[in-house]
Amino acid sequence: RIQILFEKIMSMVSEIEQSVDPHFLTASSTSLTSLNNDIDESYLSDLILDPPATASLDQVRHDLCLSNMGCKQRGLHEYSTWISEQLMYLPKPTKVKLPDPPKHWSPDSDTIEFVNQLMLSQEYLRAVTLLKDCESKTGKFLYYYCKYLAGEKTRIEAVDIKARREVKNEYLDELRLELENQRQNNKLDVYGLWLLAVVLTKSGMAERAIPALVDSLHLDMTFWGSWKELAKLIKNKHQLQNLPVLPHHWLKNFFYVEVCQEMYYANDALSYIQALNEMGMTNNPFLMSKKAEVHYTLREYDLAKSALKELLEVDPNRMDIMDMYSNILYVKEDKVGLTELAHHAVKIDKYRPETCCVIGNYYSMYGKHNRAISYFQRALKLNPEYLSAWTLMGHEFVEVKNYNMAIECYRNAIDINPRDYRAWYGIGQTYEILKMYMYCLYYYMEAQRLRPTDSRMVVALGESYEKLEQPAKARKCYMRALNVGDKEDIAMIRLARVCETLKDDEGAVRWFSKYLDMVRSGEIEPGEDVCFAHRYLAQYYLKNQRLAEADIHAHKCCEYKDTKNEGRALVRQIAAHRNSESNIKNSMSNMRRNLFQNDQSGSSSTQKRTRPGQGDASDSDMSFS
Repeated sequence: RIQILFEKIMSMVSEIEQSVDPHFLTASSTSLTSLNNDIDESYLSDLILDPPATASLDQVRHDLCLSNMGCKQRGLHEYSTWISEQLMYLPKPTKVKLPDPPKHWSPDSDTIEFVNQLMLSQEYLRAVTLLKDCESKTGKFLYYYCKYLAGEKTRIEAVDIKARREVKNEYLDELRLELENQRQNNKLDVYGLWLLAVVLTKSGMAERAIPALVDSLHLDMTFWGSWKELAKLIKNKHQLQNLPVLPHHWLKNFFYVEVCQEMYYANDALSYIQALNEMGMTNNPFLMSKKAEVHYTLREYDLAKSALKELLEVDPNRMDIMDMYSNILYVKEDKVGLTELAHHAVKIDKYRPETCCVIGNYYSMYGKHNRAISYFQRALKLNPEYLSAWTLMGHEFVEVKNYNMAIECYRNAIDINPRDYRAWYGIGQTYEILKMYMYCLYYYMEAQRLRPTDSRMVVALGESYEKLEQPAKARKCYMRALNVGDKEDIAMIRLARVCETLKDDEGAVRWFSKYLDMVRSGEIEPGEDVCFAHRYLAQYYLKNQRLAEADIHAHKCCEYKDTKNEGRALVRQIAAHRNSESNIKNSMSNMRRNLFQNDQSGSSSTQKRTRPGQGDASDSDMSFS
């Protein structure tokens, strides 16, 4: 009763919000009502992307060196590190002309050099004070960038999980207005446009950030930061294929690798990785890690594991893939391998968030969930934007039945990366445990939108519809799960039981029979639903007087504990039907025998009544007999 009352209250609240805020109505129509329509199969079509761009290794090295200078000068250490890694693993050239360093000197040069050192120690506000009067483009960029980093540092240092989600960057509005004003006056270079896009994204204006990034790429196509930030903003196939024209540069191949891997278009990602390998970028750790991630998202854990082993042979102390490697070992239940990996990570650097994540997985595998939570929290203290730690900590809070904290962890993960389907799916599972099925339906729908070819998401939607007593929609979901490939082998039996609920005897018999055939052939491992399939088929065949088939399934029911009594009852009913049929046959044969005997007795009595010499009986007498 409380559940029904709560749902009524929520429906009333939604009606009030729809009447007040038109944006709520638009959001609802694009998210929830799409489930009432026919299932969209457009995800099955191929992506239409540009062919891979090619370049000589000399040109690649020249572009990377030039971009690295600009990144180092502006304190963009993340991108500078990435560029340096690409340069490290390029084949050594025999002779190449490197770009000349900037020859001009400005009055801000010494200040900029000192600010770069302050940024390494995260003294951002001190840097802002020193850069306030700088006039050069580099100095102006550093002024805005350090102010942005100062606000982000304050935001992510919130200790409490719930408080962290409420704290916003206090400088965002000020920076957005100043940078947009600079853009209108054409005073922003490629780095300024990139920073404007980052600020717009953090302010919830991602649609306005995309044009800024496209403009920055047309100014300088060698800046990896703009490519990577643009890849983060692509949410779906339609948005990717309707982007403005991008420069045809070899870095565009890396962009497509990032986008296709995040959007789970595995074949396209692998094709662009192959194109980069053919350009000469073999044994590139970044590409090897992306290849492993593609196999990991496809749940091809053996291939992902072998790819990571190859990567660790090239770069044995690489830390940024340790968390993914530990997840694979966890799923494979490889306790020995996970133990060795934890010791190896501690030996490299025990204060890295990846190390804490590996140790957290280690304790989780052994059922020590509170210890695992403490290590995930330690990882987040080292890096509050660490996506894997938020998601895994949410899983652990579910294990200890702290559902409020689990939901907060998943929401933090979504704030960091809205395309993380694991966080959406985790919130859906948590609300399902809490029996809040309308909520879990929404989150499962978001997870399914991100992973349209993952049968687990579609099956979860179908189960939610079943619990909301909407079996017709559940049947549609289970059919889709079969179409995309049911790796969990549960969609078929769910579909059969939904058909049973809908009184669709033809569909139920079809799918129950197919399920049992696949169990007998070894394609599906027998589960607890096998006995219920036999029970339904026995009842159906009994109802349709197909007693031989009904008897086979009824005896199968007797082999299972859950349907043993029902199976025995069905056997007795079948026996009773057979006895009644035999009795009917016996009575019919007796009737025929009696009729035949009456015929014989009638003819003999007629012959006895005929006296000798009187002749044969008349035709009418014979006819009467």
